[in-house]
Parts: sequence; structure tokens; C-alpha cells
Amino acid sequence: MRIVLVWLLFASVADAAPRDFTAEARAVYAVVACGEAPPPTHDGKTIAAHCGALAKITAPWQAKWRAKAAPFFATLLGKRTNAVVYPFGGGDLASALVVYPDATDYTTLSLEGMGDPRPIARMTSVKVLAPALSKLRTMLAANLGWAWNTTSQLSIDSSETGAGLPGILAVAMVALAANGYEPLVVRYFRLGPGGAITYVDDVELAAWDGRPSRRTGHKADQALQVGLFNDVEITFRRKDDATAPAKTFRHIAADLSDHGDQATFDFLDAKRDVVAMTKAASYLLWKPEFSKLRGILLARMVAMVSDDTGIPPRFAKPAGFTQDVWGTYAGAFFAWADDATEHELVAYWKANTKGSLPFRFGYYDRKRTSHLMFTHK
Repeated sequence: MRIVLVWLLFASVADAAPRDFTAEARAVYAVVACGEAPPPTHDGKTIAAHCGALAKITAPWQAKWRAKAAPFFATLLGKRTNAVVYPFGGGDLASALVVYPDATDYTTLSLEGMGDPRPIARMTSVKVLAPALSKLRTMLAANLGWAWNTTSQLSIDSSETGAGLPGILAVAMVALAANGYEPLVVRYFRLGPGGAITYVDDVELAAWDGRPSRRTGHKADQALQVGLFNDVEITFRRKDDATAPAKTFRHIAADLSDHGDQATFDFLDAKRDVVAMTKAASYLLWKPEFSKLRGILLARMVAMVSDDTGIPPRFAKPAGFTQDVWGTYAGAFFAWADDATEHELVAYWKANTKGSLPFRFGYYDRKRTSHLMFTHK
């Protein structure tokens, strides 16, 4: 009820200038992602040690995954400047930038909220900063090493009451730094009727900060998070290159099932000729309860890159799509996947594979082999 009352207060406020969170987000970019010199308020030795440890995580990702995946997708996709839609993406901007490097508009959607960047300003002491960075590196190592995200990992300190490092925002900032980008403008927003974007302003922020404290249990890791800092818009460009084109990244926390918020579906449905991607999406696009999202994708996209958790052939072919596949596929990695769709895909891969895949993309199959599906008009 308190959340609803706060939201109603927000809705009644006249349009105001968006609150600029760039300074706080750039502090996360500097301290957590090691993208630039950290502020003098934070312990330099702790950050230097963290950056050395972080490099041991990002360097293998760059050498073993990006170096193999980037040329493959460049050959497969060419120069794609369409807007990118990445459902169940958990803020995984790193993969999106490799698959679609020429795009200027990226949207990821998942249950997880982005998180409040402001606590970084208070995390100056070694006792607070060092363990927080260590915890975050554990999550980043899994994120970049496994080639997929999980809700429990990505929800670290990203709920509306999080007082530590914002996990999803940290993932995005590491993605920018690891791919040679820097954030320019950071704003938070919410989606209104028809999918219209309304930015958080100072009045809303004050109301949010002034609400009664509210604790969240571990269920925040299992369900859609609710908070002012869920949805973010980050404008970014090539680092230290003022002539480079600006790009926009948005992350939206949303229940993408058919029972989810209509504003999210309206936002996606308003896009045209998008390119999509998904990986390690818990086989949700196979399921009848995700028919709205699947229908929007089939109506609005011109291409999609996925593992087996993409759109099955029985939906894609009638909508006018062709599907090319790589690797071998002996069945779903997780035993709880739908048997009928699994059998459909096993037969499809067996009849249509174009050869091996030189890198991992999302889930393995049940024999721990890599595979990829390209759905296109």
C-alpha cells in the first residue's frame, strides 16, 4: 500500500526536470568498473587491488569470448543499426555490445532492478568498500565466466532498500569499461500508460527517500523488484572520443509473462524493425504464459540471436522467419525444460546445423556442447 501511495504522489507531480544521476553513476564506473580515476574520497589502495583482480576477470572474457564471438557475429549479422531488444537479459549489456556493436539503442528487460547508485559516495572506508567489491567480483566472475545470468546473482544489493553497491548497475558499468565506452548521462525513469517514459525528478526522489523504511526479505531475489531505481537510461559513447556517436542503454525491470505490466508491452510494441537476442532465458519463450512477449517479438523484430531458449520453430516459421543453427543439440541443459519443445529442437538441430560454434552462447545443451540459433526474416 505504501508503494502505491508513493507512486500516486509521483503521478500527481507536474513535469519537472529529470534528476541527473550521472555523477553518482560515474563514481560506480570509476570505483567498481575501473573505467577512470577514482574519486579521492575513496581508498586508493583498495580500489587498485580491486582493479587488478577485476582485470583477471574481464581479460579472459575479452580474450576467450569476445575475441571469438565478435568476428562470428560481424560475419553473420553485418552492420546492424536497428534498436536492440534483449528480454530476460539481466542488464547484460556486455553481450549486447558484442553481438550488435553498431546499434545505438539497447534495451534489456528482466525481473531485477538496476539499483541506487548513491550509496557509493558513503562507501569510502576500507572496512566497507573492500568486502563490497569482493562480493561484487564473485558475481561478475560468474556473470562473465558462465556466459549467463541468474536472478540470485544479479539481485545483489539492487532492490529499492539496497544500501550497498548496486549489482545490476555495476554489471552495466563493467560492460561499458570492458568494451571501451564511458557513461555520459544517467537518468532513472518509469513507464506510464502506453509505454511512455517519465523520468525521476527531485520531488519524486525526496518523496522516495522520505517514505517509511521498508525491509525486503530474500524473496526480492525471486520476484519482480519494486522501487524508484529499477529502470535506468544511460547515454554512453566511445571513451575519450567526443566525435563518436552517442548510444542509449535502457534497462527495464518487468514481469514479462502475460500477467505483466501492460506499459512494458506497449513500450516494446511501439518499436519497429528491432533486432533481438536472448540467452539462458529459462526456456520462458517456449511457454504459453509468455505469448504476449513472443507475439510482439515476432511482429516487431527482423532478426534474433539466441541459444535454445529463443523462439521455437513452430512459432517462428508461421510468422515468416527462417532459422539457422550452429553446434550440436542433444536436449536442454536443465531437466525441467518442456519435453515437447526439447524434442522439436533436437530434431531441428540434427537436420539443419551449419557446423560447430567456436564459443559458448548462453546454456549448454545436456551434453555440455555449445549451440546458437539465428532467427531472421
